[in-house]
Amino acid sequence: MSVRTELPKEKANLTAMSLHAVVKGKDKDSHEWNEVADLLTVSPTGSSFNLGRSCEVGTLISLMLPLPAHMRCYDHDKELYRVWGLVQHCSPITANDQNAFYVGVAFIGREAPASHKANPNQSYRISGVGENGMWSVNEWQTPFKKRADIRFWSPIDLYLAIVDTKNGATGGERTIAENVSKSGAAVYTTLDVGIGDRVKFISEEYDFSGLSVVCNKQTGDDGRTRLHLRFIEANFPIELVMKTVEMSQQV
Repeated sequence: MSVRTELPKEKANLTAMSLHAVVKGKDKDSHEWNEVADLLTVSPTGSSFNLGRSCEVGTLISLMLPLPAHMRCYDHDKELYRVWGLVQHCSPITANDQNAFYVGVAFIGREAPASHKANPNQSYRISGVGENGMWSVNEWQTPFKKRADIRFWSPIDLYLAIVDTKNGATGGERTIAENVSKSGAAVYTTLDVGIGDRVKFISEEYDFSGLSVVCNKQTGDDGRTRLHLRFIEANFPIELVMKTVEMSQQV
């Protein structure tokens, strides 16, 4: 059976925009801190920004920002949107000739888990997608190990082509990557593929075409399905994404 579908380009739901956020957290001594940050990218499920301080990967921080109503999962009529984020990566960078940290978070909802109040340094890991379409988390007994590759929550237009599947499906679609790293990506899809199937990730913007394997497939209650891909043929040119993010800061 042949499957060939296309997703509308939902740039309104995953974009880079000029927004300021008040970021709050607690350090290892449970001392509160807050900082105003310019968001580099933002979507209904995550964002990236630069901070003057380091954040431990696997811990929670909160953001308060004037996010457009169509990008919110709740509090659509409030002026400011408060959301908790799980730190997915934190890497030292130089921005505007100053030392800073590039931070990426996955949004988990309006409230932090009860265990966070008891221990602000509790580590968590993503365990799936919740009823509100945001990420669900579980407690983790040991500190999160730093990812081998930085993950950028940046919208990337691409063509996803089916290479081979267990059910013999063929075709492809134009879609958007929710996030990307040198070794993999999370991509919105409507294709009939499953874990272990191979697809080709083709990005004209970054002159990249690479074979990948589907490591996970998740569908939220919002009906949107994501493929978690691992590149097996070539590394994505993540340095070009970093350059794009740096240029957006200078505009």
